[in-house]
Amino acid sequence: MFRQLLSIAHVPEDWKQAVITPVHKKSPTNIFTNYRPISDSCVSCKLLERIVIKKIYTHINDNHILCDDQHGFMHGRSTFTNLLDYLNDVTCNI
Repeated sequence: MFRQLLSIAHVPEDWKQAVITPVHKKSPTNIFTNYRPISDSCVSCKLLERIVIKKIYTHINDNHILCDDQHGFMHGRSTFTNLLDYLNDVTCNI
């Protein structure tokens, strides 16, 4: 089913809809900014999204499209590992 939808580049309209539920995060309850939105979307849409993300990530890694200095949105890397790499470069150059 997912393969067929991707081949015709179509996503059903129902999959694009989400139910937004406000969830209280801190006091007081009468202030709008004390709530955060939780989005409940279609399970099928979430599955398709995971499949597409995994394929794109695998393609990027297998073909070495991004340089080794890329840390954002990469598994096992973060701003912390980026700062550690930078600190290591600075220390080595001193």
